Amino acid sequence: MNNNKDYKFVTIILLLVGVMVLTIGYSAFSANLQITSSAEVEPTGSAFNVDFSSSSLSVVENDITPTLNVVATGFTADDATISNASDPTLTGLNATFTEPGQTATYNVNAFNAGALVAYLKSITFTGSKSCSARTGTTASLVTAACNGISLSVKVGSENATTTSVSGITGHSLAVGAAETVTVIISYDSGSAQADGAFDVTLPTITLGYSSVD
Repeated sequence: MNNNKDYKFVTIILLLVGVMVLTIGYSAFSANLQITSSAEVEPTGSAFNVDFSSSSLSVVENDITPTLNVVATGFTADDATISNASDPTLTGLNATFTEPGQTATYNVNAFNAGALVAYLKSITFTGSKSCSARTGTTASLVTAACNGISLSVKVGSENATTTSVSGITGHSLAVGAAETVTVIISYDSGSAQADGAFDVTLPTITLGYSSVD
């Protein structure tokens, strides 16, 4: 063991001497080579991408057929149309009610087609509900009946809401995953009725997703 230690010690000394000799022999010549580099990362728009979809497995833009809670003559609802050409939109949601107690429900998917986890941060209602009487309908009765028309939305695990919600935290949508967005247009049971037809304008709903919680 002692011989082994000595051998290692001597070897180190010899290497140091060799380095010193080389340093002296070549000290008159020197050169400095410098490599300066940099890089930038600019993610494409597809890195963060949440779309509407009729499928929960991939982005499919089939029309969304609503579900009616009752079968009644004249009670109908139009199919909604998906477009992801720019900002994703769901349009054409329209119900024709005949009496209180009727509800049209639209179920669509928010699908994370990007490369980053998406976080739901806000649900925003823009505009307000307004009702206008058609010819021959009493305006005061329309005002009373209008109170019974409601619009609500539920996104994934969030509670259904009829008003704007901000500062949502902890609501994530994984890459390649979908969550159900439910939009409900209702003529609430027990509501007043008008003596004729009237039109209802409802708010626009915007879902705000971010790459940061």
